[in-house]
Amino acid sequence: MDWRVVDRRLVRRGELLLSLDFLDCYDYEHMNNGKPGRPFEITNRYVEFLAVVRYLFSMPFRQLKGFTNALNRSIPKLKPVLMD
Repeated sequence: MDWRVVDRRLVRRGELLLSLDFLDCYDYEHMNNGKPGRPFEITNRYVEFLAVVRYLFSMPFRQLKGFTNALNRSIPKLKPVLMD
């Protein structure tokens, strides 16, 4: 048995690929053009991304808030989500 092959398979089994494609069109300013009232601060695609993360990891809301805070530190244009 080739343990290197087994090891690579186990590592690949643990990989999780999350698509950050929503960052390419992360422009909520165009969503706010001509919009009356409070402006949008996050896009629908970001909300969908967070829903997928919450579902995959069975995260409670407070932990998801911590996740968005960490994302904000890594990617400043992603605002932390207020869930109070």
